[in-house]
Amino acid sequence: MTARIVLHRLAFSGPDTGVADLSFGSGLNLIYGASNTGKSFAMKTIDFALGGSTPLPDNRQRQPYDRLWLSFSIGDTEVTFARALAGGNFELFPGYVDQTAGRNNLRVLSPRNDPNDDNNVSQFLLGEIGLRGKQIAINASGRKRPLSFRDLARYCLTDETSIQSENSPVLSGQHVTASAERSVLKLLLTGVDDSALVEVVDRQTFRASTNAKLELVEEMIGTIEAEIEGDYPDAGGLKDQDEKLNENFAIAQAEVDATQGSIRLLLAAKRNQGIEITTKEGRLGEIELNISRFVQLHGVYQSDIERLEALEEAGFLLALGSDRDCPLCGASPEAQRHEHGLGDIERVSVAATVEIAKIKRQQIDLTHTVQQLHAERLSLAEEIPALAGQLEKTERELERLAPVVGAARQKVTDVMTVRDRVKRGLSLLDQLDALRLRRDSLNAVRPAPTSDRPRLGLSGTAAHDFTQKVSEVLTAWRFPGSRHVSFDEPTYDLSIDGKLRRNNGKGVRAITHAAFKVALLLFCRERDLPHPGFLVLDTPLLTYRDPITSKYGDIEGDEKELSNTSLKQYFFDHLSAQSSLGQFIILENVDPPEDIGRLANVETFYGEQGGGRPGLFPAVS
Repeated sequence: MTARIVLHRLAFSGPDTGVADLSFGSGLNLIYGASNTGKSFAMKTIDFALGGSTPLPDNRQRQPYDRLWLSFSIGDTEVTFARALAGGNFELFPGYVDQTAGRNNLRVLSPRNDPNDDNNVSQFLLGEIGLRGKQIAINASGRKRPLSFRDLARYCLTDETSIQSENSPVLSGQHVTASAERSVLKLLLTGVDDSALVEVVDRQTFRASTNAKLELVEEMIGTIEAEIEGDYPDAGGLKDQDEKLNENFAIAQAEVDATQGSIRLLLAAKRNQGIEITTKEGRLGEIELNISRFVQLHGVYQSDIERLEALEEAGFLLALGSDRDCPLCGASPEAQRHEHGLGDIERVSVAATVEIAKIKRQQIDLTHTVQQLHAERLSLAEEIPALAGQLEKTERELERLAPVVGAARQKVTDVMTVRDRVKRGLSLLDQLDALRLRRDSLNAVRPAPTSDRPRLGLSGTAAHDFTQKVSEVLTAWRFPGSRHVSFDEPTYDLSIDGKLRRNNGKGVRAITHAAFKVALLLFCRERDLPHPGFLVLDTPLLTYRDPITSKYGDIEGDEKELSNTSLKQYFFDHLSAQSSLGQFIILENVDPPEDIGRLANVETFYGEQGGGRPGLFPAVS
């Protein structure tokens, strides 16, 4: 079943006072007491806490308070709306609260309905009860607007003025809102909104719109005709000029493309030639540096060879004199002592010989490498000047082509300038033709006949099913008569036993208005159709008033007949029995049944007489 709203607590807080509150049960509630004790103020506050814009009465009892709190549940979600009594935005808190201290997880909601924004009261509530995104028709032509929770407020909040009014419970009495109000009832009774409607413009709007469009088209035609006459005296030849200019443009563009293609090739060649020259010059520098280093290395090799040859020769000489007397001291070979023997000297001599051979081989390889470098240097010395000559030739060709491509581009620019002017003239001619066709079509179109308008309002089946529910409610309340209920299309109201509801006295209008609203809630809940799920009724039992003390005056004939029945008892019995389907909050001045405590959550306002709670607010001394 769709979620419903259940009000739990209405509270008031102020900076220098305690909290004044009023609690509600989930089923039947009765707020009973004398006049001017705050019952109607409570209902106005509930309306204000649910997005109403009407300022609250500025009475003496509310002066110490500056903020209201409405705690309620929607399905399994428990939340609290907080709003300044002065109005403005709302604060949404999770759970049931009556103070902001230490609660930073609030959400700010705007009172203004915006279907494109989640952060407003209407979209929050509509989303929770399954009516977000619905559209309602606002006139007979099928113009639509998004549904607001304020459209539903009259079906869950009924003040004492509305409940006894001669107007239908559906209608506010304002002609401009009647279509929307009828659409809301259809939405509640069927679950189908007006999204599928396509607006049909009425004759008056159609004529005004068509005349405005014709005036604008004529003005545009005059402007274009004046521009063509002033700038294109040869307008008839523009098409031929355009064809010739397109041919000239293609030729000029081809010349530019060809010249630019040659320049691109020359630039690529210049870039490659420059890179090649730079590479070869770099290589030539490396060769010069390597030749210089290799000459030094050749000298090192030669020096190593000469050193090794001296070592070899010294070893040879030492070996020759090893069996002779010492030439210095004359000692015989047997008397001579050396740290290194003759064998060591011979091994050193042999090693020197081997090393000399190795270095000579390296010297030969070095000489070969140097010869190759000299040959490469000679080749590069010839190639670089040749490349420089090619580069110079390429640059001269680029210099020659630069003015050529410039002239070709200028030719393209000149042709484009003339061509654009011609195309502008052709565009104006096309616009003129289109506007003339548009003028002819506007003159030819006719408004849709009245029969094409969408059929708005309730179908006969929906109205019949609903009135049967109203009849069931009246029967449960033991309303006098046959309780045959039908729906009167012209007044959008009930006819009971052949008599329009509006033609009864205040008290009968009040109780039948209440029956309408109760039946609607039960109808929707039993068929799982979206409905707020609660109903606040202010003085529905007006017919039981005391004609002497009541501000509503004498009781009329039909009211007397009703007041002589036990409807009051059955009224409370029935609403109590329906508590599983909806929440009912009754605000009354008349004495309730003796067993009311068994049926309802009762709050009694005693007023200044004392004996209990004085009213909605504590007594002000």
